[in-house]
Amino acid sequence: MVFFYELFFFVVAIAAVVIGEVWSRLAAFVFLCGWFGIAVLGYASFGARLAITSESEAMDDDQRRWFSDARDGMRHLRLLFGLAALAALAWRLISG
Repeated sequence: MVFFYELFFFVVAIAAVVIGEVWSRLAAFVFLCGWFGIAVLGYASFGARLAITSESEAMDDDQRRWFSDARDGMRHLRLLFGLAALAALAWRLISG
């Protein structure tokens, strides 16, 4: 599942570079910050789902493993988008 997140990040990063070169580097920064926010919300959502399983909604091992893998993938994606947003900000500040 992590491969999917890395492939998704690669596609979004290429789109951000195109947006930055064709239109505006500030727009590319905002674009990446938006995806960073979505990754943060996704990570929190999967983490909350794992944390609040009641007795009536008990997850089996396969579901728990899927949610754990999804949460870990979102954590990885959150890191990538955070670093990409910082790089886009530096790109914007350096280029003027």
